[in-house]
Amino acid sequence: MSHHAPELPYCRNCHFTLATPRPVYCGHCGQETDLHPPSVREMFTEYLGHYVAFDGPLWRTLWALVCLPGHLTNAYFHGQRRRYVLPLRVYLSASFVFFVGWALLPAMPEPAAAPGQPARIVLAPGMTPAQLAAEAASAAGKPARQMDLSVFGCKLAEAETCSMVQRWLVKAVERSTHLTREQWSARLLALAPYGLLAMQPVFAALLLLMFAGSGRRYAEHFVFSLHSHSLWFLALLAAFATEAAALLMLAVFVHGLIAMRQVYGLRWRGAVWRGTLLSTGYFLLLTFGLVVLGVFIAVTAPVS
Repeated sequence: MSHHAPELPYCRNCHFTLATPRPVYCGHCGQETDLHPPSVREMFTEYLGHYVAFDGPLWRTLWALVCLPGHLTNAYFHGQRRRYVLPLRVYLSASFVFFVGWALLPAMPEPAAAPGQPARIVLAPGMTPAQLAAEAASAAGKPARQMDLSVFGCKLAEAETCSMVQRWLVKAVERSTHLTREQWSARLLALAPYGLLAMQPVFAALLLLMFAGSGRRYAEHFVFSLHSHSLWFLALLAAFATEAAALLMLAVFVHGLIAMRQVYGLRWRGAVWRGTLLSTGYFLLLTFGLVVLGVFIAVTAPVS
């Protein structure tokens, strides 16, 4: 028994009369003319494939992204939209691979105590910093006491005499001491994609400032930023999976310089000083973003 829908002389979606011989796609709306219940593979490709690229051009795109700095951006500007995966889908695909790979990586083992050093106290997993402080005090034969938190000269025990901002910060730090390492990791993993998505257009804005007067629009810098962040996602995953983080960081920096030369037509001297200034500014913004993210996690932490 065939599961295909019976053929009709018109498109089921827009009712446009189909040509003869029957085309694969409707010439008016683009929907397939041969309809049938989708398989699991087709459903996976249809729904996830709208955001993450798993089709043939992906491998060609990854090769160009890693081995041909700046080529994807120039190809997009020159109208090669079908030969390679579109920039936003490249970015989403790389971020998807990064977060899946990060979740599958084994946890880093704890370093062993050095010979001749006092043995460390083995504590139960999932303990908060406040619980760790109490346990350490107990092991040292001292009575457990509340952690003496101080932020900009304001102590938790004397919070009533501090300003509103100081009290808010002290309360945030106090809440953070009741989060376990696993809770911090879970919250960071949940919020990191949104943080990275927010930083990507910021990098494009830095490019716009760096190349002010070049005649390039923000959207063009945005494409270069998408390709750059896609490579960084893959490099970060490789850095977490190996012990060659320093070498990978150097390779990514050189890769970025070559890409800037290819896309913006720079000489080596201009690429080096612009790349150094751009990297420094972006690193400072990333650091600020991490601080804001940490404060947000601490403020929204449940009170135990």
